[in-house]
Amino acid sequence: MNSTLAIIDYRAPHKAIDKLGKYVEDIHLFESNGITYNSISGHPDVFMFQDENNLVIAPNSPSPLIDFLKKYNVTFATGKAYVGDELENSVLYNCVGTENCLIHKEGFTDEAIIKLLPGKKLINVSQSYTRCSLLHIGEKNFVTSDKGIEKVLLGSGFNCFYFHPRQIKIHDHEHGFFGGAAGMLGNKLFTIGNIKKHRDGIKLLKLLDELQIELISLCDDFLYDGGGIFFFN
Repeated sequence: MNSTLAIIDYRAPHKAIDKLGKYVEDIHLFESNGITYNSISGHPDVFMFQDENNLVIAPNSPSPLIDFLKKYNVTFATGKAYVGDELENSVLYNCVGTENCLIHKEGFTDEAIIKLLPGKKLINVSQSYTRCSLLHIGEKNFVTSDKGIEKVLLGSGFNCFYFHPRQIKIHDHEHGFFGGAAGMLGNKLFTIGNIKKHRDGIKLLKLLDELQIELISLCDDFLYDGGGIFFFN
């Protein structure tokens, strides 16, 4: 049996959730009620930070999430600050970590994440919803829907593909972002929707082929920003 677990927005398309179930042992459908904005209330990347070695979750994470992690003995640390319904307290865990760096808006990261990653360089970006807007697809390669992030990463020596946020669906807003519509598992990129329906999709698919990354489109609709897909082995 596949020992991989996944966490995804409970409002993601049913077809996407069903297909994801073919690749993992169990799925937690994430939702919160009355903690933060409705648009991001089902977004795991608002309540949790994950890199290759660490998982940090907000202290007011919904109990079903904690129960799911404990059921499968997933090791996690608890953050210091509570998620809330203001900008400053809804972005605390929404950062991207790689082997050598942490990418986030300086001053907006939960203290527990900073303490866990003392040797990592902070790459400061202006977009505090960093994980929503950015996906690390391996080594020095990223995909982002934020021009400011793209500029900073290119200037820092990384490869960064810009994927326009238009045509990415999200609740209550005009558009979402690519990071929130995707997740990486090994060399597989899972997307909540079909990138070929997006104006930048064919170009991104070409890049993925060059990087030998397999694309798994979980459904054939336009991309849906659900706060990313988180995987655990």
